[in-house]
Amino acid sequence: MELKDVKLTKQMAKAFAIAEQECKQAGSPCLMPEHLLIGCLDDGSSPIKEAIQKSNIDIDVMKKSFNQSHENLSFEICTPFKMPISESANLVIEQAISYMRNYNQIYLNEGHVLKALIKSGQTGKLLTQEQKNILLSVATVSRDMHLDLAGYSPPKNLYSAIKMVSDGDAERLIQFINNEFGTRWTQSIKQALMIKHPSIYIAEDQSGEIVGFAAFDIHQTGYFGPMGVAKNKRALGIGESLLHVALEGMQRKGYKVIIIDDAGPIEFYEKTCNAKVIPLIK
Repeated sequence: MELKDVKLTKQMAKAFAIAEQECKQAGSPCLMPEHLLIGCLDDGSSPIKEAIQKSNIDIDVMKKSFNQSHENLSFEICTPFKMPISESANLVIEQAISYMRNYNQIYLNEGHVLKALIKSGQTGKLLTQEQKNILLSVATVSRDMHLDLAGYSPPKNLYSAIKMVSDGDAERLIQFINNEFGTRWTQSIKQALMIKHPSIYIAEDQSGEIVGFAAFDIHQTGYFGPMGVAKNKRALGIGESLLHVALEGMQRKGYKVIIIDDAGPIEFYEKTCNAKVIPLIK
């Protein structure tokens, strides 16, 4: 297994570093699934912190209760790790990458790894069933986020080829969405395109082909989303630019606080516009 061709979110890279540090401190000859679990939970993202609080997980107690097994070692160094990883940890990461790809994403995040750890049964001795359920329902799923637009201002040097959708763009936008993301957004976008001046922006490449879109007020007034960028055009700043252009549009409409609907890449919105995850009601 090689991770060198897989992009990591900053929080995921941090979690892997914590896992390696825990492995070294424990004197283990290789990285185990338990180290990955501690890496994901220790100083994790806001949804993970919320799940830990709701489930009363004590990471210090977890570390002490971890009985290491040194069977099925892998003696190959797998980038970005600087130490061998066990066969079981290898399988967890492969499953996490599979989840990432199934979600049509290109960045591996803590939610993918945490879900793989739980679903693979590698956390059975460290977490109760209730704790697993809370982690899965709070820390590994899309979440609504809120953003206060009062102090918001977009950055400079955004991707320039972004415009409001026109009637002539409707058919090719639907085709782009179907080709890149399937049919989950098709009906709602079609309905939005039927009204005058729908709140939909598209990004085009140099040849005029659509490479991304962003929308708001589609499902509910004051809600941003959906948004998507062609898979081969991600990590180029197009998604960030589409988001900022749409947020400016929401500002012009007078919105003070908006909701980012069903945000999957939570870290992206935290980093790009300082949006905050809305805590779940108990």
